[in-house]
Amino acid sequence: MADLSLAEELTCSICLELFKVPVTTPCGHNFCGSCLDETWAVQGAPFQCPQCRSAFSARPQLRKNTVLCTVVEQFAQAELARAKPPDGWAPPSRAAAAAAAPAGQVACDHCLKAAAVQTCLVCMASFCREHLRPHLDSPAFKDHPLQPPVPDLLQRKCPQHNRLRDLFCPEHGECICHICLVEHKTCSPAPLSQASADLEAKLKYKLTVMYGQINGAVRALEDVRARQKDVRDAAQKKMDQIRQEYLEMKALIDASEASSTRKIKEEEKRVSSKFDTIYQILLKKKTEIQTVKEEIEAALTKGGEFEFLEKAAKLQAVSTKPVYVPKVELNQELIKGVYQSTVDIKNDLKRCLRKSEEPITSGEPAEHGTAPTPKPTRPVKKAPKEEKKPKKVPAAAVSPSKLPTFESSEQLVDLKQAGSEAAAKPSAVQPNSAALKAKVLENFLAKSRPELLAFFS
Repeated sequence: MADLSLAEELTCSICLELFKVPVTTPCGHNFCGSCLDETWAVQGAPFQCPQCRSAFSARPQLRKNTVLCTVVEQFAQAELARAKPPDGWAPPSRAAAAAAAPAGQVACDHCLKAAAVQTCLVCMASFCREHLRPHLDSPAFKDHPLQPPVPDLLQRKCPQHNRLRDLFCPEHGECICHICLVEHKTCSPAPLSQASADLEAKLKYKLTVMYGQINGAVRALEDVRARQKDVRDAAQKKMDQIRQEYLEMKALIDASEASSTRKIKEEEKRVSSKFDTIYQILLKKKTEIQTVKEEIEAALTKGGEFEFLEKAAKLQAVSTKPVYVPKVELNQELIKGVYQSTVDIKNDLKRCLRKSEEPITSGEPAEHGTAPTPKPTRPVKKAPKEEKKPKKVPAAAVSPSKLPTFESSEQLVDLKQAGSEAAAKPSAVQPNSAALKAKVLENFLAKSRPELLAFFS
């Protein structure tokens, strides 16, 4: 599990492979240099991090993360060393495969019947013993090199120069002849045998690496299935808990329903028993009245006068009263209370369900903030009116012609103080003109003699 988590950390989120020349973005995420360059080349400005979507106005200057590159190399080597191939397994060998395959005979290109024994690299043909004799006897063919029969001679012939392609160019990945070397001056061609051995070794190494990758994929698949199972088990456990909670809620609701119905039934039984009692009383009363009625009818139809008088006197003394049915009703307050409690439970349940279904958003506090303005704003509007009322009182109650005027500044101050004192008591009785005159007179008499002399001078 730890190796898988480390592999995830060392995996590029773009190509989903181990980092190749890893680079680090300013936001702290790592990617392959080539993968990030291709992504930003297609995306253009503004450049965004493929993982966290952080935007950069200018393209960041990325450099190779050498520490992370070393960690990736060590992890790859550890994975390769841990990936052991199965016991007794070895990479297949071309030599062993060629030895095991049946050796095919190369036909003579001259007679097309006999088996060829040599191939001329100049004539680009294979010859049997009889037709190979000119190459062995004639001096004109001494410069023609011979080698064992080549089965795929047509394929190994260069279509451009009609020469045997006995070299391999690793840069272009093709076989070339000696004349083609002019076009491959900057390349590093190698003989076919050497190139075949090198590529065979690389493929064997790659095959071994692939065994490790397959093992890693198997472990990753097992880990995915294990995580999936854990998620399924956790979800199933939570669903079982929820189901149990709902069963308990249903049991509570059923118990509440049983309690409410029991109360109603008890009330109905109480009223019904009263009605049964009344019914029995009324039935007895009806029987008594019916008996008296029958006796009166019998007295009126049968018997002599003496007997009639005796029975009539007795029957006349029997008193019968009209039938009265007392008022018996259900306790409406009890029934209303039980019903209201049931409705409250239903409304509470609806509110809880609605609250659980609605997503929690940041706008909920704002809804509470949009409440109507508080009531303290009303006194603010009334305050000016309360202030205006006292101001009108002195103006209406006092006229300039009735009050004495004094030119002293101190006397004016006293008048203002008197007016302010009258305005400070809006709840008291408004002063009349006589009281105000008396107040002014008191203020005038309270003056000292120098002030009075200064006033009359």
